[in-house]
Amino acid sequence: MKFLKVALLVVLAAVVFAAIGVYSGIFNFAADDPHWGVTQRLIETARIRSIASHADDIVVPGNLAEEKVIASGAGEYAEMCAGCHLAPGIKDTEIRTGLYPMPPNLSERGTHPTPAHQFWIIKHGLKMTGMPAWGLTHDDERIWMMVAFLQKLPELSPTAYQEMVESGEGGHHHEGMEHEEGEAHEHTDATSSEQPSGAPLAQHHEHGADEHKPQDSKLPPAAASAASAVDSFQKALAAGDTKSAAAWLDPAVLIYESGGVESSRSEYASHHLNADAAFLRNASVRVLSRSGNAIGDLAWIATETELEPNGAKPTHLVTTETMVLKRSPQGWRVTHIHWSSRQVKE
Repeated sequence: MKFLKVALLVVLAAVVFAAIGVYSGIFNFAADDPHWGVTQRLIETARIRSIASHADDIVVPGNLAEEKVIASGAGEYAEMCAGCHLAPGIKDTEIRTGLYPMPPNLSERGTHPTPAHQFWIIKHGLKMTGMPAWGLTHDDERIWMMVAFLQKLPELSPTAYQEMVESGEGGHHHEGMEHEEGEAHEHTDATSSEQPSGAPLAQHHEHGADEHKPQDSKLPPAAASAASAVDSFQKALAAGDTKSAAAWLDPAVLIYESGGVESSRSEYASHHLNADAAFLRNASVRVLSRSGNAIGDLAWIATETELEPNGAKPTHLVTTETMVLKRSPQGWRVTHIHWSSRQVKE
């Protein structure tokens, strides 16, 4: 009887202590303040056991080693995963740096659970990690494509990864490459990388700077510095420096592309930024025209370019980009982007 009283008192004390901790706000939920070691181990153990309990009975398809399935998953990965889980040649991203727990680098060996576990994680997401439940917007077939690609990812060099992303059919960025010649469409990577290229991108792609330099001399003097900011964004993107590229974007930037919209810098960084940079590394760009103006603290710069991706599926595109910029204490920052492109008949 005495033991029962002691046990009840211990339970009551624990409840009171927990209530004090909850309602006092003493527990720090800040993402830059790591858990205590014991708390982290407890959460990780619970997460691992939960995944195993729910995923061990999943039947893995027999086609995960097929090249077409793997390539299709590459496009999906570049669009949805690389911003947090990285890719060959990408050391870090702005959004990944601020996440806690930090997402695993899936381009490294030894970071992958079993295919069945991967499928369950991608489909259902993970609480308290920032991992979304992609099954709410993607069917099982597309998720298995991503799982297939994940088996191959640690073996890929940066160049092989970029080529596979370009050849994949699943990703949003490269859907336009599958259209018939002459069909008008919007193309995320094509537009995000080539339009404002001008001298920076021309130099990156080893074209003559004079031949491909945009006609910035025709811009009003007030717009020259805004055009320079656009070029700096594109130069960073072309060099694969996604962190510097993102720094030129306003935190609330609106990006319209391929019939969709990304409503913040962080959303773009977690979805299309890395794929845009990867696509641009293997593209030749020639600027056709540029126009723009600036009034007070607002400016707009529009650029038309000719783009030829140098991948497995070369395509000749003419792209159009419009950027709206706002002057901030740090200088011009991009607040709105619209990218579109059309395929040119050869």
